[in-house]
Amino acid sequence: MRNSTELTINLGHLAFNFDLLKKRTPHNQTIFMVKANAYGHGILEVVQFAFEELGITEFGCASLGEAMAIRKNLPKINCHLYVFSDAEIQDKDYREQYVDYNIYPVIHCLEDLQVVLTDPDLKWLPLVLKFDTGMNRLGIAVDQIEAVIELVRKFDKKEIHHLVTHFANSYLIMKEGDKTHRQYHQFLQLKSEFEKAGITVANSSCANSGAIEQGFGLEHSHIRPGLMMYGPAGTGRSDLWSGKTISTFKTKVLKTMPIRKGTPVGYGGHVCGKDGYIAYLPIGYGDGFLTFFSGGELKVEDQIGKVLGRVNMDLTALYFETLPKDLRSGSQVTIWDDEKYDISELSTQMKTIAYQLFTSITGRVPRRYIK
Repeated sequence: MRNSTELTINLGHLAFNFDLLKKRTPHNQTIFMVKANAYGHGILEVVQFAFEELGITEFGCASLGEAMAIRKNLPKINCHLYVFSDAEIQDKDYREQYVDYNIYPVIHCLEDLQVVLTDPDLKWLPLVLKFDTGMNRLGIAVDQIEAVIELVRKFDKKEIHHLVTHFANSYLIMKEGDKTHRQYHQFLQLKSEFEKAGITVANSSCANSGAIEQGFGLEHSHIRPGLMMYGPAGTGRSDLWSGKTISTFKTKVLKTMPIRKGTPVGYGGHVCGKDGYIAYLPIGYGDGFLTFFSGGELKVEDQIGKVLGRVNMDLTALYFETLPKDLRSGSQVTIWDDEKYDISELSTQMKTIAYQLFTSITGRVPRRYIK
């Protein structure tokens, strides 16, 4: 564990973001996506706060293991948990946990649907069906709708509890006739097919962060916000979403030193191209500051430091032409926060996305929670 490096999570900012969301979507219920350890922020702490303080009662996980962690560690929280990806339905030992712990699998293939409908222990499970309308990832194929209807009728199911699809391009600014619109029209057609067959669709959702920011797909019962709840805009457009980044990632300076042009630095002996200064930070890929950040830039006291040479497991070297005035051993360096150091700008600089910056922070970096 680190001591002077820390990820501080401001749960008050999460509350601000949810309040902002509800002002935009007052008539929608929310499935809050907390997969990947709540995007790196701590799934248990985030779920507990969201349930107890914000009144959110539905949460989306990627795996059965994530949902089980919530159930086992937060037994008093009476919420609905959805497993969207790694449902483990084919394994009898795992699927018993859906019954024992009241978890909803999101069914994304005919084989899983067959299992859920034929296993007598799972007959009570509300049917949550995901269709692939163009993401070409997980989801029942659109042309299998008749087979799904036949199966559902065969086992005398009268209702689809929740019908979902996932947009591939909603982070892009939408235009009539684009892929997101085509996916949406297919989704509406699927919903209509069930209703024509006498099967009620009780709930439905398709709007993820990018769609919500653009006011798209909000006609359905639910929305499924992810990134926007943690602060950054799914579209990357601050004019469409002005959430507060809920975390601050800070470290310190271990050492500063002058360096001459031509001096080799670190593994591989990367040669410094100019005279200047190096500040060594105690973060590396062992903390989630990844190797491909080499060459990227960090803003420190309004000056730009360039990641010099290889990012090590435990250390990163920052090069400055002129050392910032107050930068010395022990000085605090902010990687991102909600004020001066924007994670969206940083992710662009590092040629990645905010999702990866959030979720890469490892367990070696302690989390501290404030309200």
